[in-house]
Amino acid sequence: MPKYWYLWALIIILIPITVYVCYKAAVASRQARLEREKTIEELNNAKSLKNEFSGISAADLEKADDARVLSGMALLVDLKLRKEIKPKEAFEKLSEKKQLAYTLNCILEDTDGTVSAFYKRNTAPVSPKAVEALKAAGLDDLAELFDELYPMYDDDNEDVSLDIEKIKAADEKFGRLFDKEEFISSAARFIKDNASEFTGGDLL
Repeated sequence: MPKYWYLWALIIILIPITVYVCYKAAVASRQARLEREKTIEELNNAKSLKNEFSGISAADLEKADDARVLSGMALLVDLKLRKEIKPKEAFEKLSEKKQLAYTLNCILEDTDGTVSAFYKRNTAPVSPKAVEALKAAGLDDLAELFDELYPMYDDDNEDVSLDIEKIKAADEKFGRLFDKEEFISSAARFIKDNASEFTGGDLL
């Protein structure tokens, strides 16, 4: 038997472990790099939106890309609210149309394919505005589904409990009805039709 055979055995055992550890470290490093790049991209996009829509004119707003209009105006509202000590109270002091535009963007970002997902992620003062916001954008079919589920997620309503079957049915119908491009177009149209509320730089 070779001298120090146990050392060779130990090396053989350690090789695959070392390879695995190196692989995991490489994967973790790659994930960290991707997350860092994503964060930088989001910050650059936010800066671009702020520059584009701060003080934008009605004419330029009308010509702007619909998706950027919705996310840009929501960003400006969000930046304004972040400056406040009491953001909820500050939201309620915004004009009605600003509240609705901000809520429309929350619906786009937080539904994740279901109405219930939006209500799980949002509370007052945003969640009570969802039905009104959808109606203002002409999305009455979606508004009906939100209206149906809202009482179940309303913290102030103790008379209505969660109805799992009803939630499931509404979520499934939402999945069939929801068209992202149509939603963005309708939401942006609402903002453009009320340009006086979103131009002139008063959001910041």
